[in-house]
Amino acid sequence: MRGDKTRQEILEAACELFIQNGFHATTTRQITEKINLVPGALYNHFSSKDVLFEAVLKEYHPWQKIPEALKEAKGSTIQEYIRDASAKLLKIWDQHPELIRLHLIDMLEFNGKHLPVLFEETYTKISKIVEEAQSHEDGLKGVNMNLLYRAIVGLFFGYIMSDKAMVDIDSPFSEGGFDYFADTYLLGLFAQGNPKIAKEELGKS
Repeated sequence: MRGDKTRQEILEAACELFIQNGFHATTTRQITEKINLVPGALYNHFSSKDVLFEAVLKEYHPWQKIPEALKEAKGSTIQEYIRDASAKLLKIWDQHPELIRLHLIDMLEFNGKHLPVLFEETYTKISKIVEEAQSHEDGLKGVNMNLLYRAIVGLFFGYIMSDKAMVDIDSPFSEGGFDYFADTYLLGLFAQGNPKIAKEELGKS
């Protein structure tokens, strides 16, 4: 439908401009001009710029890709599942690293106001996905959901600090160093309190 198409165009334009200029420095007029809409047309779809920003976060915040990566991840053990999920997630994030800035905008301009809701929504989605995976693989039944989400969010913040997310240059860190960090961080976290994983990982060193 035309209304849905226009709404999506507004979301895309707003996302691009928020990333480019920040929330407060972007006007609704700039957004509508970008897609050749009359200024008031935006309010047929979003009651305010704040509501529009919330919709942009719900559509484009990198956390929204976490369920997708976990759903596609394969592995008959916790280690295999974590490695595959993190590899897929990093690949997805690498497709649009600029979206990381949406998180930073919310932190800097809103004091992280929208993040708790995003956190809860994402947690609910990944809980269902992991439960489904556990029903097919006995080796995954030891996954602690709180620990898994803590690990993935930690991976996300590591990604924010990496050159991949912040600058477009070649560096030793972007040439495999971050993959090493991800692997070490995730498996190290899961080894805490799990003697079996700790012993297996120690045996590889």
